[in-house]
Amino acid sequence: MFDSGRLRSIVALFLAALVLVTGSLTGLAQDAATPAYITLEDGEQLSGTQELRLGVNRNLVGGAENTWYVHASLQVWEPLLTYDDQFQLQPKLAESWILSPDGLTWTFNLRKDVTFADGKPFNADVALFNIERYEAVSLRPSIFLGGINYPEIYGAPTAITKVDDYTFSISYAEPRPLLPYAIANHYSAIQGTREDFDENYNWIGSPNGTGPFKLVDWQRDQYAVIERNDAYWGPVKPTLTKIEVKIYPDANARVSALKGGEVDALAELAAVLPAQAQELKESSDFWVGDYVSACNNYLGFNGTEGPFTDIRLRQAVSMSIDRNAFVNDVLYGYGRPATSVLIGADSTFINTDPAQQVVYNPEQALSLANEALGGERQSVTLLFNPPGEALHGWPYPTIAAYLQAILAPLGLDIELKQLETAAVDEARNTGEYDMVLGANCWATGDPDYILSRLLDSESTINATQFGGYKNPEVDSLLDQARVEIDPARQAELYRQIQAIANAEVPLAPLFDQENIIAGTYNVKGLNERIAYAPTLETVYLVERN
Repeated sequence: MFDSGRLRSIVALFLAALVLVTGSLTGLAQDAATPAYITLEDGEQLSGTQELRLGVNRNLVGGAENTWYVHASLQVWEPLLTYDDQFQLQPKLAESWILSPDGLTWTFNLRKDVTFADGKPFNADVALFNIERYEAVSLRPSIFLGGINYPEIYGAPTAITKVDDYTFSISYAEPRPLLPYAIANHYSAIQGTREDFDENYNWIGSPNGTGPFKLVDWQRDQYAVIERNDAYWGPVKPTLTKIEVKIYPDANARVSALKGGEVDALAELAAVLPAQAQELKESSDFWVGDYVSACNNYLGFNGTEGPFTDIRLRQAVSMSIDRNAFVNDVLYGYGRPATSVLIGADSTFINTDPAQQVVYNPEQALSLANEALGGERQSVTLLFNPPGEALHGWPYPTIAAYLQAILAPLGLDIELKQLETAAVDEARNTGEYDMVLGANCWATGDPDYILSRLLDSESTINATQFGGYKNPEVDSLLDQARVEIDPARQAELYRQIQAIANAEVPLAPLFDQENIIAGTYNVKGLNERIAYAPTLETVYLVERN
């Protein structure tokens, strides 16, 4: 006869023996359920408390009236589509998407196993409501991306139709082949059901997402607290149970917080500057990681008045910059030398032909500058932000001084003017500058979104901020590429646009930023995605040695 009491006694003795060997049943239970992304090294064991303190440089919570209650970095909500680190489209809440042969209708097939944090199901009705909401809040100011310009992202659909419970379509009067690129990440974020919003499309209560974490507390300019969503549908279940996100807008204060033990890691956009990374790497107490970023930096010109209306002088400036040396000398190697006006990580559309990329040719630069200036010296101003200011957080004074030195042989006497961000913007809007250090952090890999902003004659940078670049051929090519449904032909059109811009230098691309993060050695599995979102779902803590 089966003796259940004897079996319980044997099990109890076995477990007691394990406690003597391991010192903890907690560690055994965690090891037994260790996710595939965890790799414990010899002598390591998971910490009994999986709570992370993370330092960032900005608010990641906007609140109930914001277009997005929380930023993507907190992983409370998820989009229909997302990107990998080469800006290749990846499925998320949409499993697949297909364009009709005439290029007029996109059909999206949704996952069937997704629920929100409160248990409500995700389906086509929910997806259509979120798109409806984006149209309703179009151009509403937001601390993230400035909000959404619905006509720019979604265009002018002729119909948005529910096909069945897990399928919907969006139709247009003319082809819109880049729609998936345009809406990936933020612009297809599924942030809740209709019941989660009031009549003005503001949240009722806390955000209700489908992501691996949920927001439980926040204080603007101070902190946000997220906790694991134990009902998360996804294949990767977080190990962390709680994350306290502390805000340190000042770059030095962030590093001091890490050194002082206030936080366990620094991540997200512009978390660590290059010089700080070098300092932290010299310490045995911290690790440093760097990852491809969606941000790039450039040298902009006043193309409506002054010496840089001459294409030869713009070309000379660009050709004088050894971008490899620049990244190594000024940025300690943290960055990727720019090759085009398009960010290099945009693997589908970047122009990789060396003959059509930006070039370093100091001899030709001197010849062009001499032609443009007639052998005379020219005084010009270069505007830039203070170090670490704004979201981009890079050492602009050092960059500006470097450019001042290497451009002097061209005959340019450069006056450096450091201004607060608002003052730089004002100067650009009034044309009171010759050159300016600029940066963009792109929320998308959509080449039309990026290149139209930089090169279209009616774009803000050219029509409002005195960039002044006008090339009818480029405008025409942008119009063609926007509706081209043959992917190969479309990519070639965007490469052709880049080739023209790289040659005519409406702006001189400098470098593509890298996300630099750092942490203590008990923080494992923390990386950063191209759009600066930390991989919080794969982070785990080990016991300190």
